[in-house]
Amino acid sequence: MESEEQIYINIEELKGDKRYRPEETGTKPVRTDAVAGKQTETWPLFKVSTVCLGLLCFLLLTTAIIISILYKKDFNQLSRDLANHTAENHRLLVQYQNLTDERDKLQTSLTVGKCPDGWRRFGCSCYFFSTSVSTWSRSKQMCQLHGADLVIINSQSEMMFLNKVRAHSKFWIGMDGMSSSYSNKWTDGSSLKTTYWQDGHPQIRHMRYSPSNQICAAFNSFAVGSFVRNIKSWTSESCNLFLRSVCKKEADMSLTSW
Repeated sequence: MESEEQIYINIEELKGDKRYRPEETGTKPVRTDAVAGKQTETWPLFKVSTVCLGLLCFLLLTTAIIISILYKKDFNQLSRDLANHTAENHRLLVQYQNLTDERDKLQTSLTVGKCPDGWRRFGCSCYFFSTSVSTWSRSKQMCQLHGADLVIINSQSEMMFLNKVRAHSKFWIGMDGMSSSYSNKWTDGSSLKTTYWQDGHPQIRHMRYSPSNQICAAFNSFAVGSFVRNIKSWTSESCNLFLRSVCKKEADMSLTSW
């Protein structure tokens, strides 16, 4: 009987302990020493990790800044070197061009020689501009005495040269005297590559053939500014007119300068 009462009392005590449970009273459970010790150990590790991460970021940032400074310095140096090399290259190109021109002049002097005093050179030919006037035949004879002949014009560039040397002048050129038929040949027998006759020229029609009315060709020069493409400057004149003349011959190799 006493044992049954003792068991009942123990059961009642167990039931009465429920009001003191943390779940029913709302009170927090008391930490054990093991949990508190574990949190105490975790906190220093977190601080160490944070410090290490900060140091790593600082080192990375410092490295990036140093690399950027070095890159900018190298870039500026390379830019200056490039500018210097470009300027040097340009200077060498100019020097090379000057030396090339000088070489060409020397080669020209060695291959085509010089012109006599009082003559002008254009290309590989020498030209003499008379200051006196004469008929076409007398002008031709005068040129032949100097080993030349009346000028034969082979290109418009040669015409421009003649025009610049003696503007506003009319002079005989080396085209055979023409009569009832028009000859397409120069005095050396070569054919005309092109012609620059003025409108209405050559005037050889309806002319009675005789030694006194032969027709010869003359070149009429103009002011330099009026010289344009396809200019018409040749005229047919009486061979007995007194005009200036231009003699032409190849440069003399015996007059080559060394």
